[in-house]
Parts: sequence; structure tokens; C-alpha cells
Amino acid sequence: MRPSDDQLDQLALAVAAGNITYSDTPAALPPKPDGETMAVYSVRLPTETAEQLATIARRRGVKPSTLMRQMIEQCLATEADDHPISLSDALRALTTLRRLA
Repeated sequence: MRPSDDQLDQLALAVAAGNITYSDTPAALPPKPDGETMAVYSVRLPTETAEQLATIARRRGVKPSTLMRQMIEQCLATEADDHPISLSDALRALTTLRRLA
């Protein structure tokens, strides 16, 4: 949006009066945030998966993005541990045992 002629005239008067100055000295950068810096990823989910995620997030009282972050952190922590079998294989075995009982 272009400033009006009146605005440009007011700006010129302010510069001439010394109320507005220009310096090519670089401005100081704002301090870095104290908290942890987060990376942003875009994820495409099937509609059914997104609905399940939203339902679980509502039940836990968190946003879906928070729930995804928690699930990913949990998965990565599990992945870092040394398991003789994968977690998914263990869960499948437990589910089968539950059905047999």
C-alpha cells in the first residue's frame, strides 16, 4: 500500500526537523529465546488417522501437535534403548496372548 501524498509530506517534514534519522549501522539482534528451539515439520495424515489423533488429544487435554510431539519423543526414546525384539513385535505378541487368555 502506497502512502498518501499527505503522509509523505508529513514524513518529509519530520525528517527535515530531525525527528526521524537514518543510520546504516546494523541494529542489535534480539536475544535468543531461553527455551528450546523447535524444528517445524509438515506431516500428511490420512483423515481417519488425523481424527483418531484429535480424539486422543482431546481426551488427554492437549493439542494434536503436542500429542504428536509426545508420541514421537516416546518412540525415539524406545528406539534408543537396546531391545532384542522390536516394540511393535512385542505388542503384537502381547495382544495375541491376551486373545488366548
